[in-house]
Amino acid sequence: MNRLALAVLVVLAAVLLPGTPARAADAGNPFADGWYADPDVAVYGNTYWVFPTTSKSYAEQTYLDAFSSTDLVTWTKHPNVLTTARVSWASYAMWAPAPVQRNGKYYLYFAANDIQNDSSLGGIGVAVADRPEGPYSDALGRPLIGQFHNGAQPIDQDVFIDDDGQAYMYYGGWGHANVVKLNADMTSLGTFSDGSTYKEITPAGYVEGSQMFKRNGKYYLMWSEGGWTGPDYSVAYAMASSPTGPFTRLDKVLAQDPAVAKGSGHNAVLNVPGTDTWYIVYHRRPLSETDGNHRQLAFDRMTFAADGTIQRVAMRVQDDFADGNALGWRTWGGSWSVSGGRYQAGSSLGGKALLDTSFGDLVYDADVTVTAGSGDAGVAFRVTQPATGADSYRGYYAGISPAGRLVLGRANNSWTQLGVATVPIAAGSAYHLRVTAVGPAIKVYLDDLATPRISVTDATYTAGQTGVRVYNAAAAFDNVSVAPANLALGRPATGSAPCVVSESPEKAVNGTVAGGNADKFCSVAAGAWLRADLGAIQAIGRIEVAHAQAGGEAAALNTRAFTLAVSNDGTTWTTVASATANTAATSVHPLSGVSGRYVRLTVTTPTQTTDAATRIYELRVYP
Repeated sequence: MNRLALAVLVVLAAVLLPGTPARAADAGNPFADGWYADPDVAVYGNTYWVFPTTSKSYAEQTYLDAFSSTDLVTWTKHPNVLTTARVSWASYAMWAPAPVQRNGKYYLYFAANDIQNDSSLGGIGVAVADRPEGPYSDALGRPLIGQFHNGAQPIDQDVFIDDDGQAYMYYGGWGHANVVKLNADMTSLGTFSDGSTYKEITPAGYVEGSQMFKRNGKYYLMWSEGGWTGPDYSVAYAMASSPTGPFTRLDKVLAQDPAVAKGSGHNAVLNVPGTDTWYIVYHRRPLSETDGNHRQLAFDRMTFAADGTIQRVAMRVQDDFADGNALGWRTWGGSWSVSGGRYQAGSSLGGKALLDTSFGDLVYDADVTVTAGSGDAGVAFRVTQPATGADSYRGYYAGISPAGRLVLGRANNSWTQLGVATVPIAAGSAYHLRVTAVGPAIKVYLDDLATPRISVTDATYTAGQTGVRVYNAAAAFDNVSVAPANLALGRPATGSAPCVVSESPEKAVNGTVAGGNADKFCSVAAGAWLRADLGAIQAIGRIEVAHAQAGGEAAALNTRAFTLAVSNDGTTWTTVASATANTAATSVHPLSGVSGRYVRLTVTTPTQTTDAATRIYELRVYP
């Protein structure tokens, strides 16, 4: 979508939903500068608010900041909205603020002191202010919850107000979760119909970080699993028909991506008012960081299947620089700045800016404009050992030059040209550059995304950072996007009726078979089918299908006969591959000259035997 069309949509959203904020662009993660964690969110009027933990040592966690935005792109920092100086009983470890508005006041629930037993002073407190940005002051002079109940450490609180006006607080660490009722004054606890105050709702796998939201009459409890300093930190969820459960764990929603970030967890959920657009707001740790407190704030789109279950979230790597900053980028040489919604590089002999990523197989898109000079500018990928200097890195680079060429090469403190194409390039004009790298196969596209201008085979480097680079030229970069080369990964998927609700089509595009027998699309329908929407017409060079054996089931259950078809519109289909006697756990189907937005697998014989169930663990589509 171009900027004009996007602007029109934003204007329409403002007309249709006056007084509510709207999502305007994807300006990149992290969205706030500094080390922060445990975000919670609120929408007050036409403004989004994020309240996080300050991610420092316990002794330094004596204050809370907040961030506000009217478009989820440009954020304003509000420092010290609450400090221990305004809470007589709090000394340190001020954690996980939870905001809510009621009674004409703004409330902020927080944990402090990280108490380890009932004889220690601390727990969950509540502060109040007249404005969203505070300053907030302690409302009680003591903790609201200052002891362990049902084994739950009093931390990581989330406040949820149901449609009937009843307010609930969900909280708990040390592997236990409780729910309590809040009275109308929002500073005292109510009781349940059985006379109890603290109701344990701990689902399987729960560690900490409760979060509650409601959608289409269903209650969703989310929580964090794993260790907060480790790469295994993640988010799981349950659904229920009551705000008090029971909550049965369904699936992970968010986990580390070894190409993007680790330690992703402790989330909040944000719904754009008046829409069914949802985001998960969370913290994550950059790949190269080893300090547990080095966490950053991020958010990504969260989508739902037809049955209301949450699809697994893919952490995006994209930046359109609309927020006016280059958070997450690190530079080696040259001069770099953000202006006019673009990342600007002054002329240098090899200045580069990189993201802390580690992609192997990838699809890398960027708009590149050479603004001055006779050299070239473009994208670097699979980069390791970066340093200041013309070719001081190991990796690949593809760039364009006003001298009329598109070049692809390999660097290792020297330069090896791998391919070149003669193309007309005008200084000051933007060109869309795409690189696909799948194993040793590297292709470079320029504006035309169906036909590569350069195709080479080079197996020297397999994975590394991604970024942008200039050589004897000044340039501007925009709309940077890096994604796994599997074009179907995390995309919307539909199919014939599943064997059970949990074996829906989405399981075949979630990028993993790690869930074993439960991580597949299963259907007993005659002529079972599975369709993935790639989002746009894409060049397709290979399709892979992971069958039953790939997920740990018997080889006799591998799909025996099926066809693969593509379509630009979802109506007219062209068969591009077929199998009549497949026995492979994963079948590979190379293609040439094929493109499409939709890919469909249609089964004619489900298994090697008479078993009627089709089992597809993954449908992978590569450029």
